[in-house]
Amino acid sequence: MDSKVYLYEKVRQAHYQDLLREAEKRRLLAQLPRHRRSISRYAAGKLGVLLLKLGTRLKQFEHSPSLQDDHV
Repeated sequence: MDSKVYLYEKVRQAHYQDLLREAEKRRLLAQLPRHRRSISRYAAGKLGVLLLKLGTRLKQFEHSPSLQDDHV
């Protein structure tokens, strides 16, 4: 009878460990979308800054006298 109790306790402990691993896996997976959003926000922010700089340079180029205007 003691061997059945021992085996039952071992099975119960193994099941508990499985539940803990599954809970940890779910917790880690729940964090992923938040992390991915922050990466995409960071990338979008960097792209926005780059586009603003490019737009500023294009405006400066547009307002500066070109070589063709001097020859006309």
